[in-house]
Amino acid sequence: MIEELAKLSKSPLGNPTRLAIALYLLSRERATFAGLRKALNLTAGNLEFHLKALEDAGIVRTYYGFGKRPRKFVELTEEGVEELSEVLRVLREAVGDG
Repeated sequence: MIEELAKLSKSPLGNPTRLAIALYLLSRERATFAGLRKALNLTAGNLEFHLKALEDAGIVRTYYGFGKRPRKFVELTEEGVEELSEVLRVLREAVGDG
């Protein structure tokens, strides 16, 4: 168990803010940047920093869509869902719920 928790700390989702982003996105098809920022009470710069790290790791994908105005969208990738599932499994086992 100690080794798995140590491995978790090296995951991009080992960061609490990045984990919160992934958890927020898990139950949604996608989120707007503004909606995600507001829901997690983050500054735009802070959210952008964490999204870049998650995108570089292949956990999220960001893209622009157009309606009345351009919007930045964020969604979990398949790899992101798999990584988040593994993190949740390790955490469940660590608290004795798995």
